[in-house]
Amino acid sequence: MDTRLYRPEWLDAQLASGQAQYWSSPNAAAVTEIRTYPTGACDVHGLIAAGDVDEVRDLIIPQLERWGRAIGAIGIVIESRAGWARVLKPSGFAAHQLAIRKELQE
Repeated sequence: MDTRLYRPEWLDAQLASGQAQYWSSPNAAAVTEIRTYPTGACDVHGLIAAGDVDEVRDLIIPQLERWGRAIGAIGIVIESRAGWARVLKPSGFAAHQLAIRKELQE
């Protein structure tokens, strides 16, 4: 997460309040939130992942998928570096939208 946009204290508060969920494996971790749309549909939204990439893909993502289905989510959204699209392609993830941003301050 870009620390210019998100402070660690915010993430801690999201987890403590139950607004975010913590997922882990022996050598990796991820944090998600539920993103609810105006129609009432929701996605599991990946906020951050760290550690062994293979464990994120092979251990954590399947947990997210099972949980997402159980709560009625219609998808999992990960907005991150382009490398995650390549890593998660074997798990059925495909590019959906592209977020672009212009820096106004250096």
